[in-house]
Order: sequence, then C-alpha cells, then structure tokens
Amino acid sequence: MPRDSRTADGTRAETDAAAPRSSTAASTAASTATKPSGMTPTVTEAAGLPDAAEAERTSPGSDEDVLVGAAGSGPAGARADRAPAWVRLWWTPLVLFAVLGLLAGGAGLRVLLDRPPADNSVDVGFARDMSEHHSQAVQMAMVEFNHGGNADVRNMAQDIALSQQREIGVMDAWLSGWGRTSTSANAPMAWMADDSAGGHGDHGTAGTGAMTDGTMTGGGMTGGGMTGRTGETVRMPGMATESELGTLAAASGRDLDVQFLTLMIHHHRGGVAMAQYASMHADDDRVRALARAMVVNQAWEIDQMQRYLEQLGAPRA
Repeated sequence: MPRDSRTADGTRAETDAAAPRSSTAASTAASTATKPSGMTPTVTEAAGLPDAAEAERTSPGSDEDVLVGAAGSGPAGARADRAPAWVRLWWTPLVLFAVLGLLAGGAGLRVLLDRPPADNSVDVGFARDMSEHHSQAVQMAMVEFNHGGNADVRNMAQDIALSQQREIGVMDAWLSGWGRTSTSANAPMAWMADDSAGGHGDHGTAGTGAMTDGTMTGGGMTGGGMTGRTGETVRMPGMATESELGTLAAASGRDLDVQFLTLMIHHHRGGVAMAQYASMHADDDRVRALARAMVVNQAWEIDQMQRYLEQLGAPRA
C-alpha cells in the first residue's frame, strides 16, 4: 500500500540519516534491504560480509587488505597467527654458538700460524747476527762521515749508516715480538751450519767457504769465530778485525776514504752471503723480504764503492 511504502521509506530514510554508512555492517544491511523478497542470499551476505564489488568500493586499503579483511584476519588476526617469540628465535643460540666456534677456531689457527720461530731458527739467527753485522758497518760509516776527505764517499757513508741503523731497529723489534733476546750463547752463524750441526746441509758453506774476496783465510769456525784477513778472529764473514778498526779510526782524508771503501766492500760481501741464505731459508715472510732487499741494496753499493776507489786511484777491493 502507498502508506506502508511511504512509512517504510520514511523509516529507512530516518535510519540512514541517523547512522551513515561508514561500516561494513551498514553496507551489508543496505545491500540486503534492497534485494527483492524471496531471493536467496549469497554466501557472502549470509556471513554478514559485503560482496566483492561493495568491498572493493568501500575498502580504503589495497587488494591485499581486502583479502585479509575478507578472511577475518586483520591486525588482530595477524597477531594471533604469528608464532610465539620463543619459536621464532629458537635458532638464535645455534647461530651464536656457531659464530663463537668460528672465532675460537680462527684464534687457535692464528696462534699456530703466529707461533714465534725457535731460538735456533734461521729467522732468529739472521736477525741477531745481521744486527751485529750492521752495527759494525754503522761504526765504520760514522768514522768516514766525520773525517773522510771525499764528499761523495762521505755521503755514501751517511746513507749506509742511516739505512743499516733503521734495519737494526726492524730486526730488534722482531726479536722482541718473538720473545727472543738480541744476543745468544750460540756460536755465530750456527743458523747457517751444515746438517751435522742441525742446520741445512746443502747450503752449509754459504757463510764459511763461500767468501772468495780474502775475508777469511781458513774458511771455518775457530772457537766461536772465524779467521779474518789478518789472521785475527772475527765473528762473522766480512767483518773488520780490531786492528783494522783501529787503523781506520786513526786515518783521515783520502787515506780514510780508501780504507773505508775497501773494508766496507768486504763487509757488504759478507752481509750479502748471510742475506742470500736467509732469503731462501727463513720462515717469516718479513725476514725473507728484508733479506732480499739487503742483497739488492748492498750489491748496488758494492759496485758504487768500487767506482769510487777507481776515481781515487786506488785498486779495486
């Protein structure tokens, strides 16, 4: 009847005015009210949910939000479905143990790799003996620098003193880091001895019989030292004897230049023999690298000093 229709329309209008369609329930009710009577409601309507078109029109979120909302698993549902913290973090202790194990294993390997060389090793023996060998070179170079007559020779003496003093500092630092003393009761050059003395048999003569410039007359050890050019005992190949050092200190001018160049050439040759051996047999990469640098530098200095002797009118050493 027209009155019933107007009453129904008026009631509906008042309802709509009192409660705006801002929720899903209102949208569903409005959708259901407009359907003809006798029509079977859809599954979505029976569940009290808007149909797909209405949901898409009214949803402010993304497609994913619509699907989540339709499944009834909004923010509250997501929190309910999320696993407990103790389940999510069950692997954390395993990762921590694995990391700690790797660190411990790496530390142990590092200790093995960084284990200092033995007291009778080539590395330690070379650092000790070459430091002493260098010390005498610095001593002779300072005599020339202070009292020599030729400016070029004096400059070379200064270079030798500075470079070899620096290398002494490097080798002393190695010995300290290895926990080794800078001196030893062992015989000098024992690290270059043959197999019968616990060394390397195939290279055992490098520090004794290999010198051919007159540095050693006998080529062997004599009571912890070697026989020098004047028959006096010297500790290592190429080193000057005490009498030679005395004569050098008393000289000056050209005479000092010639004596210094001659003694230093022999000294360098002995150092080169020691450095060549260490460059082949030392275990530490740093020792081998420094030994190779010594061979190159001192070989060049020998050639330069020979030229200075020729310029001074003196025989080659």
